[in-house]
Amino acid sequence: MENRIPESKLRRSLAGGRAAAKVGGGVLQYFATKPFRSPKGRAAAKEELDQKSAQIIFNCLSLLKGTALKVAQMLSLELELFPPAVQKELQKSYNQVPPINRVLARKAVQNALGSPPEKVFKSFEPTAFAAASLGQVHRAQSPEGLDLAVKLQYPGIQNTIKNDLQLLRGVLWPLPEYKIIAPAIDEIEERLLEEIDYLNEAANMVFFGKRLNMEGVTIPTPYEPGSSGTILSAAFMEGLPLNLWLKTNPGQEERDRVAQLLNDIFLRGLYELHCIHADPNPGNFIIADDLTIGLVDFGCVKKFDDEFVQLYSKMPDCMVNGQQEEYFALLRSLKILKPGLDKKTEDDIFKAVYGFGEWLGRIFNTDRFDFAADPDFITAGKIKIQAMYKFRGHISVNPQIIFLNRTRYGLLRVFQQMGARVKMRNPYEWQA
Repeated sequence: MENRIPESKLRRSLAGGRAAAKVGGGVLQYFATKPFRSPKGRAAAKEELDQKSAQIIFNCLSLLKGTALKVAQMLSLELELFPPAVQKELQKSYNQVPPINRVLARKAVQNALGSPPEKVFKSFEPTAFAAASLGQVHRAQSPEGLDLAVKLQYPGIQNTIKNDLQLLRGVLWPLPEYKIIAPAIDEIEERLLEEIDYLNEAANMVFFGKRLNMEGVTIPTPYEPGSSGTILSAAFMEGLPLNLWLKTNPGQEERDRVAQLLNDIFLRGLYELHCIHADPNPGNFIIADDLTIGLVDFGCVKKFDDEFVQLYSKMPDCMVNGQQEEYFALLRSLKILKPGLDKKTEDDIFKAVYGFGEWLGRIFNTDRFDFAADPDFITAGKIKIQAMYKFRGHISVNPQIIFLNRTRYGLLRVFQQMGARVKMRNPYEWQA
């Protein structure tokens, strides 16, 4: 695969179109031959189709990088949306994306800082050690001897965002699961515009570094001389990304400890800082040998107003205990429920929500919830969420709820992957 990123709308559309055509051709061939195969033959053919489609999609997204690959990262966490082969390929987008070459990387540094790397850093490794959707990361050292991770934004990313969401839909459209995937793609652009502003990310890093103050959690400090809108230098975090750390087969107690700390980070951020690290991508959690968590990638941060946090804290208790009147009062106060609903519609909505509450309540109804002992927990939750989704015409979109639910549900999926035991009861939102 070439290193140069297609930047023009035409070149990116052609790349996406070729991938879609390949996937679509495979799907058509599968359905054309399906009636003539035995049940065992159909299963084998479907598995082969999924594997080939997955490789085509990942190769295309790796070439395009940018918005298309960022959405793939997010969708890979929605474990029920894709066949296993596609999930496995998309999960490579956490930190296994082929980087741009050394020459382009050096040029990007010069464009971002106005000086070549050797004028800014004591040393700069031109080959990236990690690469993801919007940028890649290089090792460097400051003139003072500080070990740095330098995140370099891919050239041309800002010019591709407006076109890439539509392009991604075209690449994924031939998949039989596309109708389920499509609603999850819609709310991405605003987040991406925030994420490509690396000075904003540096400010977020400083905010959490000063205020989170949790034992066992490390926040990297930005290195200002090596930072601008498209490059971010910060203290290097020793350790492995969570998804790679899990491949080292850590013990149960180690997995429990890391998962508990991740949950505590979320709760402290929401209820004490009113601000959360809103991208539960396993690649953003660096696990050190002493199980310290290095929290990286602060491009996606969500802040909440005081009233919202206060109201939200009351929702779990209302849902789980069936307090319909109190629950609907909260929905109206949060401007989530549209006005003028008749009693039957309210009852139907509450029935769906109560079912979700019963599911969610399971994590609170025990001292420590064992995700390994309940391997279908996330799948069951997905069914409950889909039952609520059919009432979307009666619900207004509150951006604060969207970001919050995505982050929390994403963490639950991570805990399921880890097979961890986590104490979910907390004094902020649960009094039972």
